[in-house]
Amino acid sequence: MTVRAAGHLVGLPGTGWRVWRDALLRTTGFPAEGLDRFAAPAAAEAADAFLAGAGGRSEFDEAFAAAVADATRTAWELAGDPLFREAVTWQNPAMLVALDGLRKAGPAPDPARQNKKSRYRQRIREELVARYWQRYCAKNETVGFFGPVTWFTLDPDAPAAQVKPGSGLVRERRVWFERWALAAFAAKLADDHEVRPHLPVRLRAPLSLDGTRVLRPAQPPLAVTPTEAAALARCDGRPAVALTAELADGPDAVLHKQSDGYVLLAQLAERGLVTWGIDLPVSPDAEDVLSEALHRIGEDTVRHRVLSAFESLRAARDEVAAAAGRPDRLAAALSTLDNEFVRHAGVPARQRDGEMYAGRALCYEDTVRDLDVVLGGPVLEALAAPMELLLRSVRWLSAAIADAYRDALRELYDDLATELGTATIPAGPLWYLAQGPLFGSVDRPADQVTAEFVRRWAAVFAVDAMGSENTEHVEFTSAELAAAVAEQFPAEAPGWSGARLHSPDLTICAASAEAVNRGEFTIVLGELHAAWATFNCAVFVLGHENPQRLRAALRDDLGPGRSLLLYPPDFPRLTGRIARYLDDDSDIQLAFTDAPGIVPDRLLPLTALTVSDVDGELVAAAADGRSWPLIELFGELVAMHAVDAFKLVAAASHTPRITIDKLVVSRRTWRCTVAESGLARAREFADRFLAARRWRAALGLPERVFVKIATETKPVYVDFTAPRYVSSFCAMVRAARDAGGDDVLLTVTEMLPAPEEAWVPDGQGRRYFSEMRLQFRDPEAAR
Repeated sequence: MTVRAAGHLVGLPGTGWRVWRDALLRTTGFPAEGLDRFAAPAAAEAADAFLAGAGGRSEFDEAFAAAVADATRTAWELAGDPLFREAVTWQNPAMLVALDGLRKAGPAPDPARQNKKSRYRQRIREELVARYWQRYCAKNETVGFFGPVTWFTLDPDAPAAQVKPGSGLVRERRVWFERWALAAFAAKLADDHEVRPHLPVRLRAPLSLDGTRVLRPAQPPLAVTPTEAAALARCDGRPAVALTAELADGPDAVLHKQSDGYVLLAQLAERGLVTWGIDLPVSPDAEDVLSEALHRIGEDTVRHRVLSAFESLRAARDEVAAAAGRPDRLAAALSTLDNEFVRHAGVPARQRDGEMYAGRALCYEDTVRDLDVVLGGPVLEALAAPMELLLRSVRWLSAAIADAYRDALRELYDDLATELGTATIPAGPLWYLAQGPLFGSVDRPADQVTAEFVRRWAAVFAVDAMGSENTEHVEFTSAELAAAVAEQFPAEAPGWSGARLHSPDLTICAASAEAVNRGEFTIVLGELHAAWATFNCAVFVLGHENPQRLRAALRDDLGPGRSLLLYPPDFPRLTGRIARYLDDDSDIQLAFTDAPGIVPDRLLPLTALTVSDVDGELVAAAADGRSWPLIELFGELVAMHAVDAFKLVAAASHTPRITIDKLVVSRRTWRCTVAESGLARAREFADRFLAARRWRAALGLPERVFVKIATETKPVYVDFTAPRYVSSFCAMVRAARDAGGDDVLLTVTEMLPAPEEAWVPDGQGRRYFSEMRLQFRDPEAAR
């Protein structure tokens, strides 16, 4: 069902905006209907009657006990479900103990045989099952077989939805090493006295050599001896054995014997001037890079020994991949891999063990869903007019943030130029001073722009006229908002080159693909990744049939020679899965700190740049004559603020759903503190359920919602009729209070789409939640 046409873009009907023909569909791996397996509407009805004085406690206790018994049976069933066990094994193998405990207790444990401690353990285990289950059924996360992704096609000449599910859930599966695990193995090799001479030595990424001075980004130049300078000049990635031989025996020898060279390199490494070891990129390519480096070891005996160790790790990883669909074999294979890793790397086999979202095992699985989709003209037409309004405002947002940071950088430049007594200043000091306005805690220019963006949208929506606190839904047409949007967001071009692309997450609400074709659908805007090309991400690109086509498309949109940051491996939320993967050979790697993944021909240390004023614009220049507007060097960091700044409504205790044409641009939302909810005070199981029913009624919440607790990374699904979901949620609220106090914020959002509006099918007719990610291109390039 693949559609081919000239170019990578299709038009957004009636606008100048274009959208990539290739698009992403992120889906859940378990059916949407699974969410209701823990629902207990009879218990909710009895609780509400009791709280209203229309029913007795005994009636509630009876209904609640029945709901708890049903939840116990459901948890017992899920604990034995092979797919669920496989998903949990990937996430947290230690959780298998809890699943086995539930299976052993049976579907209806006898309370007479359970003491207080065992009943508490039973409840905790059931709540853990419910927490994992809601995630697998409700959240469109690209992770493993329980969060498969597929690329689909936008074709303006096609019907609204052409959908062809395959016979299975996933079409492709691949298991990758985590980069940290490969780096730990490589670090162990670097400590091996037989291996170390054969490993590459390189000047650290952000440093530059200027005669007998080492230029450092945030420190004064460091004077080195002529011998040290001669060694540093040769530290270009060649093996230490070759480098030291040249230092001792070459035409420009500066040492008497080769052994002195090893001592010198060790001293330079100790001083933080060079790296001595295998440089692995933060990318799925790290495994291939490591393999190639090991094969280049010149000593046969040493090479065979380290390759044997590496191949044993690979073989253990391949056994993990071969265990797909067999949870017991998967657990054993993961354990074998752990043991092999500990034996060869000498460090623990897991980072941040036990954390639901942040745990880092040795490997991970990515999959492509067995599904072909083409979305056509009617969907594009439904999106066009409302999306144009949003995209116009995002153009203004990028321009306003760029202007704000131009002003901030100008102020820093003027101060430094005055202090140094020169109009051409080194880029390093300016870069580090700029981290204050970029990532400081107060008075950031981005915060002012964000507030102004929200204020302008409030003017567009005429917030004061939107109704009372209890208003559920406000509807607009794009035509009636067009003039106000043009007035409030008058920018003529994006703020920097990367701000030409924007990636919204959009969800179609429809009962089926057939309903989409009948026009019976709405679309919901999730996040809008302003000024961020989210397709440039390894986990997505590697699921595409032709990554090179995507790379060419990105170059066509943003041009060659972009300035891209070289990030350290511990940069927040940076892993090999989500690293950039569409960089062009012409793009530079701007090194502002020590970082892996150097491509020598593309590397540009921050210390090799100067900044000056050229016709009123601050420009960064390299010694070879290349130059960039200074804002371009900061583009990726400024873009992080643009993503965070896209907010259409101000945070309030309640905001209604807002719809423009057929696009829901803001879901209905409620906000309160932990203390206001009263949920942290309830300890007993039934009391938690009653407290949640009371809170739901007080705020007028739907039965099914998502709640973002400020101390947690991601939202959690809550069905207020389900005792297990409610108790787990109350436990999280209590933990939030313990961690952050009574003022921790709870943000509640209506569930949209609901399970009955999940339209993506599998081959057996089950429906799954899904989320489209599109990539839009501004018709105007950056100035």
